[in-house]
Amino acid sequence: MMKKMRLHIFIAMAVFVVMIIVGSFVDLNLNQAIFSQNNGFGLTVAALSMNLGYGVIALMGGVVCYHALKLAKVTWQKIVIGLFSLAFLGVAIYFDAGEFFGKNGWYGVAPEWVGYFIATPLMGGCSVLGYYLAKKVNNPRLWILMAIGAAFIGLSLIVGTTVVKNIFHRPRFRLAIYQEHIEFYPWWKRCSDYKHLMEIHNLSKEEFKSFPSGHTSVCALTMFVVVLLPFIMGKELKHQVVYFYCALAYTVFVAFTRLLVGAHFLSDVGMGGLITLICLYIFYEIILHNPKLYEEEKIEAVEQ
Repeated sequence: MMKKMRLHIFIAMAVFVVMIIVGSFVDLNLNQAIFSQNNGFGLTVAALSMNLGYGVIALMGGVVCYHALKLAKVTWQKIVIGLFSLAFLGVAIYFDAGEFFGKNGWYGVAPEWVGYFIATPLMGGCSVLGYYLAKKVNNPRLWILMAIGAAFIGLSLIVGTTVVKNIFHRPRFRLAIYQEHIEFYPWWKRCSDYKHLMEIHNLSKEEFKSFPSGHTSVCALTMFVVVLLPFIMGKELKHQVVYFYCALAYTVFVAFTRLLVGAHFLSDVGMGGLITLICLYIFYEIILHNPKLYEEEKIEAVEQ
């Protein structure tokens, strides 16, 4: 039913591994060379770039919504799956809204809650798109695939944007190091006294969330949806490999803008992308070897 993407996922993973390795040696020097304080271009990319990543989650919610309304046989199934689909959309809106006028975006331009007026129609549109894609395929098991995909997306974001950040507490370059408040920490060295440093230098906890990059982790979800779309559409995605590398290029572009504004180091963005791709690879292997999750009729041979 689809061409294998394993090699291309490995290549993308290798790109981010190289970033981590190179960053281990040149993190500080690279940021010192390209940092542009309050760079308008970089902040605009930060405010807008995660729309595509969170849009993937909303799209998956639309797929689940179709199954809740059209394919579930009994009322309780419609309610359960319907609530599940709304959770997809709600999560996408909540996190996307916080990016526009949050501390990593157009901070101070407008109150953060204004972001909901932008995020709601954007994520709603992605959800509607997912609904119509599911309607076209009409596979009653597709919502199971979405549930598994959601689990791996959730895992990648929890690990990449919360767990690891709260283990290492790496200081960001843009404030903590640039203003010489705090010494430079390599990515493998944990900043254990971050609370004391926050207090004496009057810094927010946000300045100790450098490693890994949440923006890169979320933007890497664009590669996730390229791999997922053939299963949603029930047919080959023409030029899938090209789309995959476009998504990779987009993720790398966003990653380097995070260095430009001093929000992250090269090793940060490398690890952010790698975490998402590891989860993508595991998910891909599971669905590839379980075609009953996405095929209704006779299983076609998977092209090697």
